[in-house]
Amino acid sequence: MDVVASLRAQGFRRWYERTLIEAHLWLVTCFLAMILAVALFETHNETLIPAQRLPLLVGAVFCVLGAWAAYRRYFRTLACAEQVGHAAACPGCGTYGRFEIVAASEDDDGGQARITARCRKCGGSWRLSLQNHV
Repeated sequence: MDVVASLRAQGFRRWYERTLIEAHLWLVTCFLAMILAVALFETHNETLIPAQRLPLLVGAVFCVLGAWAAYRRYFRTLACAEQVGHAAACPGCGTYGRFEIVAASEDDDGGQARITARCRKCGGSWRLSLQNHV
């Protein structure tokens, strides 16, 4: 329901823009973590003192794990934005992104949110089923 609350508070267009920015910030974080991991591993290979090598190797491993987590978060956030974006067009008049949320419910297991939306242009309503990604 976090997506529904954000959509209600910000509106679709602002939510969509901010979600795409957030997703791409996760991608940048992934790239920076990988660059740091490579730098730490390179420094690890050049260091001769064993007491200095272990912390560098541990740091490189944690950077790789952080990059993997950021990469997964990037795809989850982007998939959520894409799913809502595909469902944001009114089936009646085709207006994109101009809707208000009339009602929202969530499955018992929390896996799927069902939203009833109403078009601000023609007043038509439709249902959106969203997987909870984030």
